[in-house]
Amino acid sequence: MNYLKTKTRKNGEEAVSPVVGVMLMLVVTIIIAAVVSGYAGGLVNGQSKSPTLSMDVKISNTGSYVGSGFVGRVLSVSQPINTKDLKIVTTWSTTMKNNQSVDLSSTQSAIYNGMMFTGGNTSVPNIPNINCYVGMQTGSVVTWSTAPYGAGTGINATNTNLMDPFGKASSSYYQSIMWFGNYTLREGVDLFALPYGSDDGQAIGGKAGSAATSGYNGQVPYAYVAGKFANGQCDPTSAVLGTGWEQLRPGDTVNVKVIYTPTGAAIFSKDIAVTEA
Repeated sequence: MNYLKTKTRKNGEEAVSPVVGVMLMLVVTIIIAAVVSGYAGGLVNGQSKSPTLSMDVKISNTGSYVGSGFVGRVLSVSQPINTKDLKIVTTWSTTMKNNQSVDLSSTQSAIYNGMMFTGGNTSVPNIPNINCYVGMQTGSVVTWSTAPYGAGTGINATNTNLMDPFGKASSSYYQSIMWFGNYTLREGVDLFALPYGSDDGQAIGGKAGSAATSGYNGQVPYAYVAGKFANGQCDPTSAVLGTGWEQLRPGDTVNVKVIYTPTGAAIFSKDIAVTEA
């Protein structure tokens, strides 16, 4: 029997065979589904495209603020990336060497020397992650900012105050163009978070010849010491690597991820070996 032929109704009208009708409906449904899928796929692909980023990152710990910290240089990008669309995540593990270092959290300071523990932090654009004294010899005013700071290609200002990442002692709202979230990653841009900070160099760790006696100043090697530096304060390196970072030594590694928040994709992820210089 040939089901592909037309049937003749009692009233003399011709109609398509039920099998042919079903087949036509299936074909139409498949075509519509393909069109909708292609359209949706195009939207998803257009929304989920992430830029690419290549960086040279160095993390060092010399036992004092001199030569220590987090530094990253942008080697290449597929397009300029505004840091307001990024977050930086660091994770690491090591053994506790000195649980008397004053930057440690209460949980960390309860860990016995020689025991393993984990650390790290997440840096979010324009969310203050630094809280430290500025001008220890001239008023000791606590200020805040957002690290890692940026310098280099495309980061400039006619107002030189905006080039000071630590800001000025002032009650007015202040944001430097060097704060994470305010600058754009391009080839040649440097990101940095060093374990000291103020506009005059006299905060956290101090400077050679100053009267500063607190922070990561080498007075006790590989440890933060008290004084003007109090629990709850945080310098740029602690902000990016997390409290307890001073326990890291050569041979340890820090995983550094740069997340492009519009898509949630990690556009940079690498285990960075800690060095001593």
